[in-house]
Amino acid sequence: MTSCSTFTYNSTFGVYGDLDIYSKTAATKTTPLVVFIHGGAWRSEDKQDHRQLALDFVEQGFTVAVTNYRLSLPDLPGQQPTVQHPNHIQDTLEALIFLHDTPPTSTYDKQQIFLVGHSAGAHIATMLVLDPELPSLNFVRGVIGADGIYDLPLLVNTFPTYMDFVSQAFGPDTSAYQQASPISKSPRPSPSSSPLVPTLIIHSMDDQLVDVAQAESIYRHMKALNFNVTLDSTSVKGDHYDMIKSTAFVSLVSGYISNIMSGDH
Repeated sequence: MTSCSTFTYNSTFGVYGDLDIYSKTAATKTTPLVVFIHGGAWRSEDKQDHRQLALDFVEQGFTVAVTNYRLSLPDLPGQQPTVQHPNHIQDTLEALIFLHDTPPTSTYDKQQIFLVGHSAGAHIATMLVLDPELPSLNFVRGVIGADGIYDLPLLVNTFPTYMDFVSQAFGPDTSAYQQASPISKSPRPSPSSSPLVPTLIIHSMDDQLVDVAQAESIYRHMKALNFNVTLDSTSVKGDHYDMIKSTAFVSLVSGYISNIMSGDH
């Protein structure tokens, strides 16, 4: 039997400060935790949209947290939103610290947390392990990005109409987009006892909204930083939103995490 409970990591954010935890009755403090970070161009989607994906991962033997974060929505038409980058990353960081420091359930191992981010959520996930200005999250054992956005200047150059949502989330100053991209970040040097987080970059070649150049860009960047990073652009099929609903996606991510747990990565 699988249960789902909602918890609040920041009550001042309203529903955006909530997260859902899905777990089996048999889950214990040794069960790894998958934290799914949704996409939606930093301005849409909700944790409830990914209930089925969470249930699918639970069936693979994980406990799953799906977290909300504040969205970049203008108060009035034509206005810049109050919530913009880096708020989305800061909110997700706060949710992760909540899950680690004050576990609301005894259904997961707080030292075995894996981030899975889709689209804008992959931007957030990779920034969390690459940005040297953010605290080190030594409890994050692996990161998986799915059809992600990692290079904002490249994105708006390839898809000029995307300036609509990019400027809404990051402001109109295009000169700031490079520094707001994971491909510009290098983490602080860490001791040999704290290796760089294994990372899997997944891209579906059927994606009509985000092209594979984004995945290739972050792969090259992380490879140059000596991350143990893998790019897989063949295993998962389907358009931008369909790919994370596929059996192939759940299987690939689950296998990757299991390999990390067994020491193969």
